[in-house]
Amino acid sequence: MQRPDCIHAISGRGKGGRLWVPAGWISLTLVLEGSLELSSGELPWMLATRQMQLWTDGSVRHSCREQGWWLCIAAPAVLWQKPPKSTASIINCLIPRELACDSELARAVVHLCRPRWFRHGNESQDPAYKLGLLRDALIERQQPLHRQLERCSGRTVLRRHQTLLRLLRVQHLIRCTIDNRLDLISLAAVANYSPTHLIRIYRDVFGETPSEYAVRLRNKRALDMVCTTELSVCEIAESLGFESESAFCRAFKHAFGCTTTAARRGQQVQLSALATPSLMRPSNSRPAPAAMEWAVAS
Repeated sequence: MQRPDCIHAISGRGKGGRLWVPAGWISLTLVLEGSLELSSGELPWMLATRQMQLWTDGSVRHSCREQGWWLCIAAPAVLWQKPPKSTASIINCLIPRELACDSELARAVVHLCRPRWFRHGNESQDPAYKLGLLRDALIERQQPLHRQLERCSGRTVLRRHQTLLRLLRVQHLIRCTIDNRLDLISLAAVANYSPTHLIRIYRDVFGETPSEYAVRLRNKRALDMVCTTELSVCEIAESLGFESESAFCRAFKHAFGCTTTAARRGQQVQLSALATPSLMRPSNSRPAPAAMEWAVAS
């Protein structure tokens, strides 16, 4: 247990490093080399090189099972907040999310983790100031989520924020358990909604159902494995849970409009199976994207 009135900058390098960040804290983790396993409760997931994880939703554990290098900024949530004199509202609160690592964010994390004796003389030594810059940069990158916040149900901003966090937990669970194909009842339990209500509110906010989101993720994974790995089609079909190679090939062609062989040769594929359905469709219509023959069980 570390002091709760300080900003903690942790650098983990090598194999076997572990870190626990308690509930009520906010952490930002950046993987510089290798991979890092994160877990919250009983749910583990992996961060690859140049990925970042902003976490605000309870405690989180870090485990480096292979050679790697990662940085983590952790502090109680109150230290991440804007000064009392500001007019910050709940819409400016940080939202837990995986982030692509751009140079500005990476530089801000590295500066906070850099030992004091390595800092330049003209560089501010106030870590609270640097944490504020990092917070503002993260909030700026959350603007797409804020637009989704406006589509959440609730009479107040606080209620809409709570709704969005529930739906993001469902998204996170789908991403972390893409191979397990959780049933809709389990997903609804995570958000504390009924299955019917989850489908309705999820579609209103994200323009697709949880099942359609899971299908898009699996489509992307299948396309990536076909186009970027040297695995045989038989090995890919087996790893994705298809009964046979021919079943996978039929599903792939149905989703992307070309065979696996043509995709590996660089032929242009139809990317509609990877696109998020438009939120501007009529309320009584349902999207029908091309999809491989898998889905979350309903």
